Amino acid sequence: MSEDLNKLDDGNLEKFNKTIGVLKNSLKRAPKNHNLYISLGNEYLKLSRLELAFKSYLSAYNLDPKNADISVCIGVVHTEVGNYNDATSAFLNAIKLDKNCKKAYVDLSNVYFNLGRHKEGLEYLYKIDGFIQFQVDNGFSVFKGNI
Repeated sequence: MSEDLNKLDDGNLEKFNKTIGVLKNSLKRAPKNHNLYISLGNEYLKLSRLELAFKSYLSAYNLDPKNADISVCIGVVHTEVGNYNDATSAFLNAIKLDKNCKKAYVDLSNVYFNLGRHKEGLEYLYKIDGFIQFQVDNGFSVFKGNI
C-alpha cells in the first residue's frame, strides 16, 4: 500500500514535505477542519510514516466521529502494521456509520482473507452493491463487480 521510501526520488520527497508543510500551516488557521487532518494522514501514509498518519486520522476522528471514511483510514493504518483486530473494529465501525461504504467492505474482507477467514471475507464482499460472483469450470471462483 505505502510507497517504499527508497523508491522516492528527491523531487518527490520534496513535494511530499512541501505538501505536509502546507497542510500543517492550514491546520494552524483551521484546527477544526477534519479534512485537513485526513489529507495530512494520507501524505504521511504515502511516506510510510504510519504513526504520524494514525495521529492525523485520530485527530480527524475526534473532530468527526461519525465519518465512515475516517474510520476506514484508521483501519488502513492498523492493517499496515498488522493490528488486524483493531483494523477489523475500524472497518466494522465504518460500515455501521455508512452501510454503503464499499471501501470498508473490501478492506474488511481483505483482513479476513489475510487471517485465513475466507468465508467471512466473502460474506462482506457479497454485501457490496453490484458485486457479482461467477463460477468457472475449474471450480475456482472469479469475482467481478463495480467496487
